Amino acid sequence: MDRAECNQTPPDTNKPQELLIKLLHIELERLDTAVRIERDRKIVFPETSVIIHDILKLQNALNGKVKSNVTDFTIEPEIEGL
Repeated sequence: MDRAECNQTPPDTNKPQELLIKLLHIELERLDTAVRIERDRKIVFPETSVIIHDILKLQNALNGKVKSNVTDFTIEPEIEGL
């Protein structure tokens, strides 16, 4: 079985706000999973940094596209101990 590779292309932030919010939620879930695996295995994955960069890029893009009635993209990952 081939190992999954990290996507080196950051998300396209010129997409509609609703899609960016969905992508942000997916990346936040990935971050939760990556951090849990890193703790369980006591290792650090370089891919976790890519996830964090994608989250920051999506948040920055959304900050420029926020509609007054949309605020649910600010959900933060649940990371124990931080």
